[in-house]
This record gives sequence, C-alpha cells and structure tokens, in this order.
Amino acid sequence: MGFLRNLLHGTAALFTLLMPFATGPSYSDSWNLFFSGILPATAPIIVIVIGLDTMMSSIWRSDSDDEERILQLTRVIRAHQFFGGVLLFAWLAVFLPILL
Repeated sequence: MGFLRNLLHGTAALFTLLMPFATGPSYSDSWNLFFSGILPATAPIIVIVIGLDTMMSSIWRSDSDDEERILQLTRVIRAHQFFGGVLLFAWLAVFLPILL
C-alpha cells in the first residue's frame, strides 16, 4: 500500500487506542498535555487527511484502465474508510458528551 499510507493508518490506529485516555481538560507540561491537548486536536486532522487521500484514490481509480491498479486502489479506499471511521467514532465517543 505504500509507506506513507501505512504510516497514516498506523497513526490512526495508535490514536484510536489512546483516545479513551484523552479525557480531562487539564493542561500541564507532562504527558497529560499530550492526552488532553495534542491527541484531541490532531485526531480530526488525521481523519481529514485520510478523507483527502480517499478522494484522490477514487480519482486515480476512475482514471485507471489497469484492472490490477483498480483493485489495489479499491483496497486502499476500503482501508482508509475503516481506519478513518474507527478513529472518528473513537473521537466522537470521547468528545461528543463533552461538546453537548
């Protein structure tokens, strides 16, 4: 799938696993800053980047005539939808009660 896409999926999976620890609005100079500041701010950005790459993969898939390339891009799109959806739902599960 490519190094950058795998890195993006790995980051999304790691953020999904760490998202339950992202509660509490207290900021400090320790690891709590990562969990209460950086993690909640960057998770939606990663979802947006996954969405943009999904859009570009769809464009490349529609332009391709090679069946193997179309199959590869279809797998990329499905992986993006899975990792992006799981991260979005994990973020919403933690922060939707706070936002409402």
